[in-house]
Amino acid sequence: MRPHVMAILAGFAGAWTSVMPANAEPLRIALIVGNAHYATLPELTSCTASAAAVRDALRAKGFEIIERSDLGRGQFDAAIGTLARRAAASPPAIAALYYCGYALEFNGRSFLLPVSASIARDNDILTQGIISKSLVDSLGHAAESAGFVLLDAFQPPGASASGMARLVEQIRPGPYAVIGAANEAGSKGPTAAAHAVRDELASEKITLERFVRGVRVQLAKASSVAAYVIAATGPTAYLAGAPAEPAVPAASPEAAATPPPVPAAVQPPPPEPRPAAAPPPPPAPPLRIMVGEDHMSDPDRRLIQAALATMGYYSGRIDGLFGPETRAAIRRFQFEIKAELTGYLTAEQATKLVNSVR
Repeated sequence: MRPHVMAILAGFAGAWTSVMPANAEPLRIALIVGNAHYATLPELTSCTASAAAVRDALRAKGFEIIERSDLGRGQFDAAIGTLARRAAASPPAIAALYYCGYALEFNGRSFLLPVSASIARDNDILTQGIISKSLVDSLGHAAESAGFVLLDAFQPPGASASGMARLVEQIRPGPYAVIGAANEAGSKGPTAAAHAVRDELASEKITLERFVRGVRVQLAKASSVAAYVIAATGPTAYLAGAPAEPAVPAASPEAAATPPPVPAAVQPPPPEPRPAAAPPPPPAPPLRIMVGEDHMSDPDRRLIQAALATMGYYSGRIDGLFGPETRAAIRRFQFEIKAELTGYLTAEQATKLVNSVR
């Protein structure tokens, strides 16, 4: 099978309510994930090189880097949560997420594979994979933020779908451009997408729209590439540099000939007020002790579903009814903590679950 790269680029906008001030320097932060060493799949040497290339390119443009490698499911969720919280805490922020690793499609959805994944049957992806759309949704909740998500994905041996082809159909419009590149395994150096990121960030000043357009053009030049683009619109977001400050108009000759008025008296500036002491941080909430399922109340069960939803394991209703979707979410959690996949929570597991999301 010939190596190929498929690029799916979706630029979205409309979430910012105003353009950043001309002299503003927003927080620039990026999460770089390189999953190279899988438990049951061939090693992806190129992901190590690609993650390093993207990391260095973003760092050179002033991005604060959160770098992770060989992540399990829970570790991936935690890393995404860290990026989303940092972006939400410093509006307006520019955030970037780069992932390199395996991806699969199942039931019309795109899933990324943590290194612990062991896909013996097709539906194993439901308990072990990470829905690509959830990453974009997590970042979209950060108000007044923009940026891009680049999923540099490889197809596992024997897979019938690349894992990226349905990505555009799943993503709702938002402030983040989404770039999906599907590669076949084999190369050892940085991928075409990683090269494109490095090249497009070489300019002193670059907007998100120009970046996405440039990456698309570069990937289109690679062999066997199909590109899908939804152009970015709305207020301009700058990945590097900032808008030029408006020019100050020159004074007219009449104004220059008129001397400024002389103040009657010069008063010393008032003393600056002393800053108030910062209040002490609140104490950590006490550990919440849960009971086993047989003794849970309806509020306990709703709390369990909410915790599973927060961790990305559950997307159903918070109704206190433990149906098939809740049982599948519990098994995903049990897989992550290396417990028996019963779909039923012990008191110890329930306690660990609810306290991990506080």
